[in-house]
Amino acid sequence: MKNLLIAVLVITSIALGAVCLHQQRQLAQTETQLAGVQNQLQEKSRADEEILSAERRAKILQNALTETAVAAGEQSKQVAQLQKSLAATKTNANTGGLAAMFKEPKMKELIKSQQKAFVGPMLDKQYAALFQQLNLTPDQTAGLKDLLQKKMSVGMDAGMSMLDGSLDAGQRADLAKQMKSETDDYDAQIKQFLGDDNYPAFQNYEKTIPDRMTVSQFNDQLAGSATALNADQQQQLIQAMNDARTSFKWTTDYNDKNPANGDYASMFSDDKINQYTQEKEQFDRQFLTRAQQILTPEQATVFQQFQTAQRELQIAGMKMAAQMFAPKSQ
Repeated sequence: MKNLLIAVLVITSIALGAVCLHQQRQLAQTETQLAGVQNQLQEKSRADEEILSAERRAKILQNALTETAVAAGEQSKQVAQLQKSLAATKTNANTGGLAAMFKEPKMKELIKSQQKAFVGPMLDKQYAALFQQLNLTPDQTAGLKDLLQKKMSVGMDAGMSMLDGSLDAGQRADLAKQMKSETDDYDAQIKQFLGDDNYPAFQNYEKTIPDRMTVSQFNDQLAGSATALNADQQQQLIQAMNDARTSFKWTTDYNDKNPANGDYASMFSDDKINQYTQEKEQFDRQFLTRAQQILTPEQATVFQQFQTAQRELQIAGMKMAAQMFAPKSQ
């Protein structure tokens, strides 16, 4: 995965997903406890005082269950969780918050398992149009998916390693060189696999992946409702977003800009993140006007809210990465 911003945000999302999974497991334990209390209430006829006591315990557990379920379902809570982690990770010397999470063996194993569960379905969704465009057989599709998954794993594994606050500049530079070498190797294998005729189409398609991911996330938000996007709207939105993003005059652009020397601290400096934030807000306002020509008024209203939520999550993830990448002396 050449796009560092996508890699960082995907890793952040997977990490948050792992945290949520951990919370869900705790939630399941709470449900089991609740079921036990309820069974006691149904099966036993005890003194009024004992029944009231059990009811009180059940009520406490039910309240905890309800509050946890509601919190897990709100996207804004992801932003708040990242911001809380940022506050807990002031410097690389302080390995609390998410920094400690990336080093804890059990959590790293959980994140990697979530990564494997995420990548396969993501490839199916984001590359389905390419498989169809190239008219690949099922065996060819499976072979290309395998190469894509391996290539993506290189960037995600390296990205997770680089978020270890204990690494110095030299170690990050070595990781960056290794990531580039392995990624280039998989690109060469994909070119050989597809042939000279199909490889240019693959390269052009890959440039639209950030936009396809954004539109897919927005469409998932609308899925099952009366305002869901149709296939034509999705394709128009992807093309319009790609045209707008590639033609926008970015001063600070995180697309395909991996520093060869591994100096991610400079890349994620406060000045550059602030500049990107301003430009992203400007881009979103401008693109909203274009999106309104594709979407219905109801869809456009939801899209504007989606833009804000996504931008806040991106910036929070980038700030988290900045603190991980900061020099140890800070």
